[in-house]
Amino acid sequence: MIEIWTDNAPGERRAALVENGKIVEIHIQRDLRPLLGQHDTGRIDRKTPAGAYVVDSSGRELLIRGHVDIDVGAYLAFEVTREEIAEPGRLKIAEAKVIEAISPDIDADWIWQRRLAALAPSVDPGPAPMGDLFDVAQAGFSAVESAIVHFQRTKVGLVFDIDGTGDPFAINSAAAREIARLLRLFRIGGMVMIDFVAMESKAKRQEVAELFDAASSVDSRPFERSAINGFGLMQVVRSRPRPSVLDQLFGTSIGALSDETKALWLYREAARSTGYGLRTVYASTSVATFMLSGEWQAIRAQCERQAGAALTVIADEKCSGYGHVHVAQS
Repeated sequence: MIEIWTDNAPGERRAALVENGKIVEIHIQRDLRPLLGQHDTGRIDRKTPAGAYVVDSSGRELLIRGHVDIDVGAYLAFEVTREEIAEPGRLKIAEAKVIEAISPDIDADWIWQRRLAALAPSVDPGPAPMGDLFDVAQAGFSAVESAIVHFQRTKVGLVFDIDGTGDPFAINSAAAREIARLLRLFRIGGMVMIDFVAMESKAKRQEVAELFDAASSVDSRPFERSAINGFGLMQVVRSRPRPSVLDQLFGTSIGALSDETKALWLYREAARSTGYGLRTVYASTSVATFMLSGEWQAIRAQCERQAGAALTVIADEKCSGYGHVHVAQS
């Protein structure tokens, strides 16, 4: 049985593709970012050998690769072909292509609904329990059978390191299946490097690679991979039109939640809090800066509508965790 569970909150939409009661894919859309397929107009800010840099209606910069026969300062219509992708230490800006005219119907809601429709025919709007899976993402490892699979984001791509005790073939076989599952679960694209436990037998290495292929067959995204070499290394490459769940959670840090994620999660918590009094959100200065910025005004208003109460944000460097929400008793 295939289902989609959705869990939407101010500024962030989540969906889980569920097969026989188990979450196999997590999808996240953050509406403040340029979205794949979105139409907009922008002004050409500058040109370089890479292409033309365009500033969109919200002030974000996008790259249109190749020659653009329009002068700097002029406006054009474009369609987003790759979303912004945060990597450790840097943000890769979104990319776009020139179009004749924008379609105003292609908004964030339309893009999300089309994305869900491509996953499964029916959608359950009930909350999707993803917390445990986010814990795995933050921990950076997963244990399965005799294998421990560690993973970490780098500027080059995602790196997996395999540990375990016992038979190397058994460890690598379990790891191959688990890595295929994690790549699908967290929607990881781009380059992936896997460091299996070294095995002398070329036939055994080939068998492990084929186990990875078989486990990856349920993922609709095509990929290419290398063979496993004598040192245990295998490379996997997929297209990367959107950021992965890990990219969205951690932003430009390696494994710590980004300030944007913390801000969105606090707004999510505030929107779902119960009671009738004022909602006061306590957060670090950097997180509070996100929450109080003009760009986030619509998210604050949406949060207040869902909570049915006014909301205020207070910067507090002594707050525990990434912050908390207090509901006034009135």
